[in-house]
Amino acid sequence: MRAFFAELLSRQQTSSAREGLPYWTFWSLLFIIVLLVIFIFLRDKNLRKRLNSFLFRTKIKLIKLRLQAKLRKEKREKAVFLKAMGEKVWKEKIFPDKGEKIRDELEKLEKEKKRLEKKKEEIKSKIDLLKLNMEESKKEYEDKVKKQTEEKEPHKQKLSEIKEKEKVIDLKIEQVKKTIAETEKKIKSQEKQIHKIEKNNSLSDEEKESKREPFKAEINNLKREKEKIRQEILGLKDEKEEVKKEMDKTQETLDGFDKEIEKTGEEEKEQMNEFQKEIKEWEKNIDRILEKIKHADEKKEPLFDNLGKNIDKLRPEHEGLVIYYSQIDRANQRILELEEQIENL
Repeated sequence: MRAFFAELLSRQQTSSAREGLPYWTFWSLLFIIVLLVIFIFLRDKNLRKRLNSFLFRTKIKLIKLRLQAKLRKEKREKAVFLKAMGEKVWKEKIFPDKGEKIRDELEKLEKEKKRLEKKKEEIKSKIDLLKLNMEESKKEYEDKVKKQTEEKEPHKQKLSEIKEKEKVIDLKIEQVKKTIAETEKKIKSQEKQIHKIEKNNSLSDEEKESKREPFKAEINNLKREKEKIRQEILGLKDEKEEVKKEMDKTQETLDGFDKEIEKTGEEEKEQMNEFQKEIKEWEKNIDRILEKIKHADEKKEPLFDNLGKNIDKLRPEHEGLVIYYSQIDRANQRILELEEQIENL
């Protein structure tokens, strides 16, 4: 057999070196190898026995594992029934002669749990009161800000009116300045006319004086008008200065309202933070109490289990326990059957 495989391998290497093994040849050789393996397996009785023994042991292990899993499940169910029966006994006050220590422990834990529950409710009431106070305080601050805003509004309106008044004064000043500029142009025009008359050598001094007189009169009129307009500008500037003072005073009042509103907002924020901080502290206390309640319940679990076991041993007659006895008996029967099956494997 070894020589056959060696020769086959050498042929494959030689064939591969030349042109590669044909497809049909590869599958034919593989089929022959499989047939040889099957032939060897059928011929060798010891190999078959070892394989059967291995498969049998594996099957037994799988069956055992399955039965053990069922056994664990049945024991867990029995434990649940015992615990439920212990809780029933505790709630219905069906106390056996034995188990006083367990009952005392349960009563102690129940009292502690009730005390914690009462404390938790008291803290909840405090938190509810704090939240109510926080909402009321928030409403008070909102009303205060609203009132301050309403008081600010007339001053804001007044400032707007003063600014409009200032714009009107500025517009008047600009118009008067334009009038002055036009008057100055007219004066210069009259002065040019006088200058032309003076330059005219064909005219006598009397004629020049006669011709200059209307222009001089016009210039004097224009200068008086200019002075009048200048006085008007001064009056407008004084008026603008008064308006400016009033604007500054009104703006100062508005700034005061803004500071008060900002101060109120900061006070509100600080007050809300204080409320929230206190609420969080009480909520942490509730979390700690809930953790203690949970711990008390966890400590009751094994006590209920032990109480259920004591009742199962004593089996006192009580209508409310019959169903538990039946469930436990069925569980015991199934556990016994599974243990026997595992033992017999």
